[in-house]
Amino acid sequence: MVELIYENADWLPFFTNALNEIDVKYRLNKIDEFTLDLNQPPDNILYINRISPSSHTRGHNHAYINGEMYLEYLATYNRTVINDYRTINYELSKVEQIKLLKRHGLSYPQTVFGSEIDELLKAAAQMPLPFLTKHNCSGKGLGITLCNTVAELKDYLNSDSYIPSPDGILLLQEYIKPKNDRITRVEICDGKLVYAFHSSTEQGFELCPADACRADTNSQAVCEISEGDSLFSYIPNFEHQIVSKYIDICNAVGFDMAGIEFVEAINGAIYTYDINGTTNYSPDVEKASGNMAKKAFQAMIQSKLQ
Repeated sequence: MVELIYENADWLPFFTNALNEIDVKYRLNKIDEFTLDLNQPPDNILYINRISPSSHTRGHNHAYINGEMYLEYLATYNRTVINDYRTINYELSKVEQIKLLKRHGLSYPQTVFGSEIDELLKAAAQMPLPFLTKHNCSGKGLGITLCNTVAELKDYLNSDSYIPSPDGILLLQEYIKPKNDRITRVEICDGKLVYAFHSSTEQGFELCPADACRADTNSQAVCEISEGDSLFSYIPNFEHQIVSKYIDICNAVGFDMAGIEFVEAINGAIYTYDINGTTNYSPDVEKASGNMAKKAFQAMIQSKLQ
């Protein structure tokens, strides 16, 4: 038996379909609609954490708070959880992610954070231009804007369009111009690489719109596939020395499943900037890869249920 702990039902079909295919029974636990008897131990089953850090953007403001407490409760009884209680801390905080990357020797864009507008403006004066603003607790791109000057930041922070992060923390982050106008996302499952794909930044840093099919830096063929208004490029036989470091990070802090994004700068430097534990698999990337993520997920489930 498997319990899927979730907040957004739209992100469940990949997992429920995969479980159905291998005849694994499951139940659903909508984390903002449940009660917990702390006098009773949790069932001795396998749990999957699908609690989204962007729950507040859908009006589920208490989902991650309930989820954090529930995952810690499961840990008290040593229950097996895919993406256990440790991961939610990194899901909910870009600052914690950066600290994790630093501990593992990975480069990331220059970043400062704060809450008070006056102090943020002082910090911005020391930032390389241009820079981005980001919510510490992110979701749906809220709080992201590109500032070419400190004056632009001041105008933004004093405008009606500025919405504070749920935790009140705003990041100022160096904008890295991507080489070939694309970012790379690496999917990890059960301590192994699943696949990687590119997404375009040609039409702006906030969106991933259409990109021309091109070869990667190793002249590998890249498959062009579209999803809605975006276009992703699946990379067959992806190899990069950074993958082993991503696997080390996942193993160190409990990410059984994660999508980790990096950008290659024009000068060739690699900057990692996002770790997503509640990773969602593009149907088109899955099709191009031969359903590699589904197969990896199913293999992990079967292994943990033995």
